[in-house]
Amino acid sequence: MTAGTTLTEAGERLRERGVDEPELNAQWLLAAAMGVERLRLLAEPDLPVTPAALKTFRRHLALKERGLPLAYILGWQDFRNIRLKVDRRVLVPRPETEELAGIAAGFLKGRGAEPAAMDYGAGSGAIGLSLAAEFPGLRLTALEKSPEAIACAAENALALGLETRVRFLAASALEPRGERFDLIVSNPPYIPSGVIPGLSPEVLSEPRLALDGGADGLIVARMLARNAPGRLKPGGALIMELGEAQARALLAGMPAAVWPEKKALKDFRGVERFVYAVTGRNNG
Repeated sequence: MTAGTTLTEAGERLRERGVDEPELNAQWLLAAAMGVERLRLLAEPDLPVTPAALKTFRRHLALKERGLPLAYILGWQDFRNIRLKVDRRVLVPRPETEELAGIAAGFLKGRGAEPAAMDYGAGSGAIGLSLAAEFPGLRLTALEKSPEAIACAAENALALGLETRVRFLAASALEPRGERFDLIVSNPPYIPSGVIPGLSPEVLSEPRLALDGGADGLIVARMLARNAPGRLKPGGALIMELGEAQARALLAGMPAAVWPEKKALKDFRGVERFVYAVTGRNNG
């Protein structure tokens, strides 16, 4: 078997089963099985596939056909400037969340050499760890409800050499009083409970705790908007990722007296997905 023939057959199988981006998924799975770069498979379609690699590839292809996320099969996911371990304990980081981290990074550039940030609902640690890797002086607190997710994020911090710069806290909510931060950034669960049963098998294989945002999807986001002012320094920011049409709904309930600067930002598809809110300079 050659790489080209294997990819053609695999792409057709995945397409027949309704898998999104069948060719790309097949390429990543075969590259991992062969231990080569994905683009090499495209440049060298006659590259032979060893029997051992073919066996691994077919096993992983079957998992993909059953709806398992690619990141769970590979065991990792690239996120901005870092590579993360990703498995069933955590949500798979999406491109939109990379955008969220980029917005957060833009804010932190104006907050001095040693800013303090909280990654609320840290999951795999994607947002917070990418910021810590980008800002050597950042003091990061990663708050997460799931013990399994905290364990995964701590493993990622260790693998990235960031373990001494991150404090992991287990908590089910953001307390309204306590240590203050320059930034609270979050990708909270925001899918309405009633929508979840109809989601794709890929999404349903991810932790429900990281998906379910209550009746209208905003129960966690509202809690953050309510309690964040007491945890932010003057001029500090709350930056969140939400679902389509949710950002403006949340912003409407955030008083201008508390949040003098507040706006919805669009993602790369033009969807108003991000809440960007900054407290007043006399906050506190």
